[in-house]
Amino acid sequence: MLDKKIGIIGCGNMGEAILSRLSNILKKSVSIMASESDVKRRDYIRSKYKIIVGIDNNEVVKFADVIILAVKPKDLEAILKAEVCCGASKDKLLISIAAGITTKYIERIVGKDAPVIRVMPNMAAAIGESISSISAGSAVKPEDMELAREIFLTIGDVVEVDEKLVDAVTAVSGSGPAYFFYMMEALIEAGCAAGLKEDVARKLVLKTALGSAKLLEILKEPPAILRSKVTSKGGTTEAAIKVFESKKFRNIIKDAVNAARARSKKLSTM
Repeated sequence: MLDKKIGIIGCGNMGEAILSRLSNILKKSVSIMASESDVKRRDYIRSKYKIIVGIDNNEVVKFADVIILAVKPKDLEAILKAEVCCGASKDKLLISIAAGITTKYIERIVGKDAPVIRVMPNMAAAIGESISSISAGSAVKPEDMELAREIFLTIGDVVEVDEKLVDAVTAVSGSGPAYFFYMMEALIEAGCAAGLKEDVARKLVLKTALGSAKLLEILKEPPAILRSKVTSKGGTTEAAIKVFESKKFRNIIKDAVNAARARSKKLSTM
């Protein structure tokens, strides 16, 4: 990655997250260029990261060996047709993080010889804790996938999946942070209803969530095993788990993920 020129088209939250991490690794003056349509955002990015940020996407495409398409899905088609397709080639890697946009769709516009990789990160990219899936288009070589992996390891961890599974990835990890926030929100409310002050309930929930995730990561045991270690026979945890089971909590989670997956599939551009 160190000898590659990287261009980022679109500097919204995700584009900036990637730029922020890359700017700590690469020589900004010669290795990174970005474009952003919003003038205030453009000035902010230019001032904060001290890189070239323009309005002309063509310049980014000409400059870069790797072009990261970090624009909204609704804006991508126009950018591909008007600007990216002119400079796309088998020697330039296109990486799209636009939700619902398939590699086949991009290839139809820019040409099938152009290597295209689809990536699904999540909002934890902002703090370097994302989990990103990467999926190869038809012209992608192993070295292209390795390069994409290097880039997205800067914002967290990476898994490689077949593109037909990206809707499932979207439903589990793309939307996933919202599920955990929803449960944490509910736990805080339940704690307050039980008499805790909100700041105390919030701290208890936050630290419990962080600690539980760390245990799972470090001990590398299945969640069911760790749950059993907390759930004593006839104890408080068992009483709570029985309520979850009576309300069919697992089915609720499965139904929610299936709904998100179905919606992602419906929104996908083939």
